[in-house]
Formats: sequence, C-alpha cells, structure tokens
Amino acid sequence: MSTNEHICLDTMISPDTGETLTRGVRPFAVTYKGQTIMVDLPGYYPTGMGDGVHVGNDMSVVDEA
Repeated sequence: MSTNEHICLDTMISPDTGETLTRGVRPFAVTYKGQTIMVDLPGYYPTGMGDGVHVGNDMSVVDEA
C-alpha cells in the first residue's frame, strides 16, 4: 500500500557541507509587494547560523504567507 505522506527523519547530512543538520523551525521573513510577514519555516538546519535544507512541503508556509 502506498501513501502520499512524507516521513521526516530527525537529522540529515548537508549535501553542500557534509555537516549534520537537525529538523526544526526558524523564523523567516516573507516580503511581497512591500508587505513583510514572519513565518516559522520548517527544515533541516545546522547548529548555529547557516542555510537550511527544505524538503517536501516545507516551503508551503511561505506560499501561504
């Protein structure tokens, strides 16, 4: 039986740096036509600052904003 559900692991290896990324959320500013709103963007993030990796429907919160 097949499902459309996406299963997320707690960690993944960054394809760019090889660093371990952990599943979480970070604030992200979405700006459109001069309006800005902050959303909690899910994804895999490094410890501290750095770019995350977004999979599946992670970016849907940006589209909704």
